[in-house]
Amino acid sequence: MYAKDIHLISELTAADGTTLALHRWAPDDGSPVHGVLFYVHGIQSHANWLFETGPELAARGVVSYALDRRGSGVSGGVRGDLPSADTVLADYRQGLATARTAHPRLPLTLLGQSFGGSVVGALAAAGGLDVATLVYCTPALGQQRARLGPVELAAVRRLSGRERAPIALEDEDYTGEPRYLEFMANDRLMLRQITDRTRATMVALEDAYAETQVPLAPGPDVHFVRVEHDPIIDLDVSEATLRALHGDFTTTAFAARHHYVEFSPARRDYWDWLAGVVVPAVSA
Repeated sequence: MYAKDIHLISELTAADGTTLALHRWAPDDGSPVHGVLFYVHGIQSHANWLFETGPELAARGVVSYALDRRGSGVSGGVRGDLPSADTVLADYRQGLATARTAHPRLPLTLLGQSFGGSVVGALAAAGGLDVATLVYCTPALGQQRARLGPVELAAVRRLSGRERAPIALEDEDYTGEPRYLEFMANDRLMLRQITDRTRATMVALEDAYAETQVPLAPGPDVHFVRVEHDPIIDLDVSEATLRALHGDFTTTAFAARHHYVEFSPARRDYWDWLAGVVVPAVSA
């Protein structure tokens, strides 16, 4: 484990021996922690995209965890390659268990951003989550079905190789602010390509929750975060998918016109809101 200010990175060993990097941000002055956030990042990003969010939440009494998905960030595995949905879910269950063991008495919030929302949806559909709250932030829920017909979906499910294809997204879809665009342009860990079997895994994760016949039984509080305009995600599809999965949830909209709220002018409002969700009794 090594540290820089309040940011720590520890190593987890997955069931197949892959080394996974678990990032943690916590108050560095010994001040009390009131809640725990576990953040599941998107398809191109990695945990260190929380370089501002982690410290900001720590200042609000929240300890944050984020696992670099295998093949992303500084985790091991073939870059941009996800072998199966089961492997992805097992990795995140291990990360969640580590956070829960470290803070057994604190409320834990699980947040999925973009593709991370699809991972969280699959985890929720599988059941057994020991969390108080679920947050789906501009989540990629139901997007494969919205874009591909049944024949195309079936073809993607059959993909199994490591041939690579570019991720057809622009940095400007995430943010319009020059300093964040510069960060992304110089981010050597940002994924620009994924393998064919990652595409199959993305569909398999969506299958895990989109084929749920009835809303899940009441459990954690559920929140849906949307923006005024998202160039990447059809948020109406996400909302309908979330309704089918969870039934009731709370929707919060932020005044942003790009996909990544943390890199938008609404970021401070978002950090205040998120701290209030993770620690409801503490005023942001």
